[in-house]
Amino acid sequence: MPYDFNQQIIREFRANRGRVGGPFEGARLLLLTTTGARSGARHTVPLGYLHDEGGRMLVIASAGGAPQHPAWYHNLRANPRVTVETDVFTIEAEATVLEGEERERLFARAVESDPGWAGYEAMSGRVLPVVALTPRSGFFPDLPEGEVLKPVHDTVLDLDVTHIPATPDDHTAVMAAVQALVTRTPPLAADVTPALAHTGGVPGQWVAATEGSATGDGVTLYVHGGGFEHAQPRLEPLMAYRLSQATRRPVFKVDQRLAPAHPYPAALDDVVAVYRSLLEQGVPAGRVVVCGESSGGTLVLSALLALKHAGDPLPGAAVAISPLTDLTLSSRSLDTDDGRDVIDRRVAEHVTAQYLAGARADQAPQSPLHGDLHGLPPLLLVAGTMEVLLDDARRFAAAASAAGVDVTLDLYEGMPHAFHASVMAQDPPSIAMTFLRRLSDWITGTQARGAMPR
Repeated sequence: MPYDFNQQIIREFRANRGRVGGPFEGARLLLLTTTGARSGARHTVPLGYLHDEGGRMLVIASAGGAPQHPAWYHNLRANPRVTVETDVFTIEAEATVLEGEERERLFARAVESDPGWAGYEAMSGRVLPVVALTPRSGFFPDLPEGEVLKPVHDTVLDLDVTHIPATPDDHTAVMAAVQALVTRTPPLAADVTPALAHTGGVPGQWVAATEGSATGDGVTLYVHGGGFEHAQPRLEPLMAYRLSQATRRPVFKVDQRLAPAHPYPAALDDVVAVYRSLLEQGVPAGRVVVCGESSGGTLVLSALLALKHAGDPLPGAAVAISPLTDLTLSSRSLDTDDGRDVIDRRVAEHVTAQYLAGARADQAPQSPLHGDLHGLPPLLLVAGTMEVLLDDARRFAAAASAAGVDVTLDLYEGMPHAFHASVMAQDPPSIAMTFLRRLSDWITGTQARGAMPR
């Protein structure tokens, strides 16, 4: 199909949840996005497909009967990790080129379903490759709640998704509270006595909601956001104080190194070093909660993968608020929510370029969604439904749940990126206090289920 026609089909497919008109009306189509074998750019094409056992989808590299294999086939041979869009789900999948008896059997089934495949093969003068797409994770687009919940619970049975209602007044209160923090910082009524002798050579600040808090009940590590390159030393202790209230632990606020002077993996190394220092000083791994927002949420998830890969004991629980999880910037909400949020795609492109500084965007741990998520500790993921990183949180939650991780996903209706920052206000809005209460309840519930030691 000509490129412009492809784009027309893609737009119609996405606008109508998989339904298209014209010559493809009623056809079973998917959108396949591959990574260019030479360019590294992302390319999307509409393709016909068949279902196969085990949840696989089969596509055939017919190229309309052309004598050469299509570009998308060459791309997935070089990089088999692909993205598949169907009528409801967007799926991260692994592409496998089938061979031998399996290829012959499934191609014969395709021809039985549609004799046109045999015609394409005869016209092309080549053996048409049959490719199996095996789902590895999935997320759902913006649909009415009734339509969303059924596919989520049918496909990812262990994923706990909660929609927290909010009103336009809540949104206004959040924005006003955050704006007020720019000009006026509330006093910090907290104990800032160091709780441990050292933190692995990484600077930061201890903050506890109650005086004399001991580390026997555990420690919360707080990794601040700021697009990997900014810090707010006046405000971050206030966030640490609120996290100490919610997690009932002293909090260490990590002052990780910042890009562009210190790109990946400097900040990640700092988070890992602090965590290891806690364990060296006798804090049980299971009693550590690691929490971060925005780029700090990315670093939290990256640290889990780095620690797992190194064989370190993992923390008892982790919280990521408004995280960027796919540094290839492939999440649909980066475009669908552009203009509605306090950040946009251009910001995401800038911060990822500064942070990665040439490192690959499609590899873990720097891009957490692309890692092996098996064996991670209980996760709480939080996002606002208005933010451009909404699908980054949803996709990671679905992938982690599919990997057997205990995942809770809280979606706050109509809230922007990092809306929780309003908890730092002198009088936090009610939706911010709801966030703190749900965080506290989640920690308590995780302990009650035995997933995290008391």
